[in-house]
Amino acid sequence: MLVLEASTRRSFHEAVHDVAEAINAAGGWVVTHQFFSNRLASIAFEIPASALGAFAASLADLGVTLHQPVPDRAAVAGEIAAQLSITFVQDGPDIRREVPAFG
Repeated sequence: MLVLEASTRRSFHEAVHDVAEAINAAGGWVVTHQFFSNRLASIAFEIPASALGAFAASLADLGVTLHQPVPDRAAVAGEIAAQLSITFVQDGPDIRREVPAFG
């Protein structure tokens, strides 16, 4: 699995939506996600290996900065699994989420 780390100053909901759209536009799909208030989003996805470079460029266009360059996988056939963690650099309060009672 390819692990990617990024950060942004964009609003949480807009950035997550745009990243999901960028994954879809690259021919990929979101497998699962986890949100940690409005500070961190972890998105697991699969994407055609040949589209990885274009996906990384689209993140830059969206204002989501990768902390390391993506490896060149253009010659790899098929899909690759990836995990993108996005840290949100914001001054706003945490998002409160209602957690239902368990048990």
